[in-house]
Amino acid sequence: MPQFQQAPDFRTYLQNELVRRCRANPRYSLRAFARMLDVEPSFLSKILNRKRAVTEDTLDRFSRKLSLSPVDVQNFKTRLKNVELEPALQFQQITLDHFQMIADWYHYALLELVSTKGFKPEAKWVARRLGITPGEVSDAVDRLVRLGFLEVTPRGRWVNKSGSNTTVGNEFTAAAFRQLQRQVLEKALIALEEVPMERRDQSSMTMAIDASLLPEAKERIRKFRRELSRFLAKSDSLDEVYQLGISLYPLTQVIKE
Repeated sequence: MPQFQQAPDFRTYLQNELVRRCRANPRYSLRAFARMLDVEPSFLSKILNRKRAVTEDTLDRFSRKLSLSPVDVQNFKTRLKNVELEPALQFQQITLDHFQMIADWYHYALLELVSTKGFKPEAKWVARRLGITPGEVSDAVDRLVRLGFLEVTPRGRWVNKSGSNTTVGNEFTAAAFRQLQRQVLEKALIALEEVPMERRDQSSMTMAIDASLLPEAKERIRKFRRELSRFLAKSDSLDEVYQLGISLYPLTQVIKE
């Protein structure tokens, strides 16, 4: 589905489009996007970071560069006329934000990175630490702020406000979790090849089990994750962000009577 059909407003569409281009080409940047739109990078940055309003004139200029259809342009213009988004659009924005926060691994990683020693609230610095693009960082920060998971203070300090918030278990978030787990598994394969043994631990165990005990096994895994997280985070010298993935799955096929 095209990005403009998913975005509830033109600013969000621009953010999504920048991230899409950065993923397709790791060397792509906000500066390149601004050059394509024929504006100064600082002008585009202010729009993406909600420091400058999107006017109809700006929308028209950008739409021509992005080859948007007249129907899509008119839809975005209709939304521009509302000082506040309609409740339905607000709900759509929050739903899409929650989906992307769950689906893209770097949202949680960014929140954890805020607590590490020497953290710098700068898109380029965070991008280098997480191995993503500055555009993805800016998009993630804006999304986390909208959701209330991150606060950017007047002095520019980033504060993790996520606390013990969790997600609602429904079909929409389940799809996001599937996308997240695919990313986690892909990064685990990369770590297997590129990260020194002393900085990782990847192992497996094959076992015969009583399948009726799986609910208790899953609960034990959940408790283990929480206990390990508390143990590793109790220091005052947090300096890295790690990903823990535990897989328990059947190697045998279920035989139906």
